[in-house]
Amino acid sequence: MRIGSVAAVIAAAVLIGVAIWFASGRADAPSSGRLQLCATISPLADWVREVAGPDADVHCLVDGSKDPHHFEPTAQDALRISASRAVFAVGLGMDEWAETFVKNAERGDKLVLFETGEWIEPRKLEVHEIEIGGALRAHEPRANEPRPQGSGHHHHGSEDPHYWQDPRRAMTVVARIADELIKIDPAHKSGYESRRDACLQKLKALDTLVESAAALIPKNQQLVTFHDAYGYLFERLHIHIAAVVQVTPGVEPSLKDCAEAIHAMREIGQKVVFKEPAGSDRAIEVIAKDLGITQVEILDPLDNEISPVGKNYFERMKHNVLTVAKTLSDRPAEAAKLE
Repeated sequence: MRIGSVAAVIAAAVLIGVAIWFASGRADAPSSGRLQLCATISPLADWVREVAGPDADVHCLVDGSKDPHHFEPTAQDALRISASRAVFAVGLGMDEWAETFVKNAERGDKLVLFETGEWIEPRKLEVHEIEIGGALRAHEPRANEPRPQGSGHHHHGSEDPHYWQDPRRAMTVVARIADELIKIDPAHKSGYESRRDACLQKLKALDTLVESAAALIPKNQQLVTFHDAYGYLFERLHIHIAAVVQVTPGVEPSLKDCAEAIHAMREIGQKVVFKEPAGSDRAIEVIAKDLGITQVEILDPLDNEISPVGKNYFERMKHNVLTVAKTLSDRPAEAAKLE
């Protein structure tokens, strides 16, 4: 969480709220009587709901249009965490606040935190170094250079946390989610297993779509996207990020950021501007106007709950794959048939 007086006040209010709630004796008695689970972001919440079905209540902590990169849990979030048997987080530097709040709940082995990024092999973020005045300094590629996918814009660390953009890694995580729920709640084992298998079938279909799209996209294509959240998917589709509009997630792009994105789009001849459900429309309008581009498409990072392109992980991911395929394929008629 961000450091400062506001954060301190929020943290104090949260701890007071938790103390009051525990004193009331309601922390282990959710009204539904079902297993209580939390997930930090929308993709994880969708997967846990798919596997849990009617045997658990699943709450997404970063709900609505909240930005996970600048998220500060509220007292109500802390209460939900304290009422839960498990919290499913991304880890890899994405949602470090979850660990703090699970520890503050002080429920011992009655509350488990799963950092799901530990269950997969993450992509490494690349940092280029150049020598300036005899000293090595971190350097990111210029806008007209191919940018290493996931090149550290989020400052999460050395590994890219956005693994949900790859259905194969999602399969690994969904299978493990089912295993952990069975350990926690063995009485509903058969339900978790059957719903796990159904979810895996959906992910396999999505993975097949990714493979089909990759076959229609010439290799080593470049794109300018709104922000750098698509490394896992683009790796599968042989695409490099040329530049991004929003260099720091959740922060309004500067005129310099827009200028660099415009320069990169001119260099690679990109005729489509990509926006995001929670991104800055102002920045997109500036770029489109400067380049005389009328085609604006949505790419969805899936890092919040609200999106005009779909109601769940599967719909939103399918939209991303189809949008990129239609934009870059040299066989547009075949790309159109992917739907």
